[in-house]
Amino acid sequence: MSEALHQRERMPRKNLMLAATIESAGSRAPVRIRNLSETGAMLDGAALPGAGAALVLLRADIQVAAKVVWREAGRCGICFDNVAASVDEWVTGKRAATFNGQQGQARVDAIQSAVRSGAMLPSEPAPGAGGALRPGELEQRISEEIVYVQRLIDALGEELVEDPVMLQRHSRVLQNLDRASQVLAHLGSVLAAPDRAGAAQAIAMQDLRERLLRKPIF
Repeated sequence: MSEALHQRERMPRKNLMLAATIESAGSRAPVRIRNLSETGAMLDGAALPGAGAALVLLRADIQVAAKVVWREAGRCGICFDNVAASVDEWVTGKRAATFNGQQGQARVDAIQSAVRSGAMLPSEPAPGAGGALRPGELEQRISEEIVYVQRLIDALGEELVEDPVMLQRHSRVLQNLDRASQVLAHLGSVLAAPDRAGAAQAIAMQDLRERLLRKPIF
């Protein structure tokens, strides 16, 4: 193993729980970022590519190419091709403003130095400026967030049912959590489907299907 790769793997990672998306081999799937550094991350998800596969990890305005180092039990470790974003940028999903490659306080100091020297300041994009969303991109992201919330509810339910006292005292609440998870799963699928009306028609939960397809009052 090269020293550079060894150092990349040894960089400390921050434990997180962030919704994101991966694109690999022409497919797209929601994932969660469980820990993260500037050089790599650990993901969990239902459709992770195998070790050695190339992918692109996306979260809001940030995307970076990466390679899967390992995969096991619904999780995988990835190594970024380049140091493309800070941990804070991944958390917010937005690129930090830069000046001559500097960010944060270093950016402020660089701007002040340029002003004192009389140098011309380069124009910076206004907050929120950037490429427009592709058609359907916002709906796709909303669908991914819905699936993410559904998984959080599932994880909570799994924790609670392991406690016999909680299971006995709050069985109705746990049933409602399970139902809420099912509703979110269906809504995420409908929102992500090319034919949303057809996807709604195919929902197995009759009451949810009827609510979604009910005729307007006016």
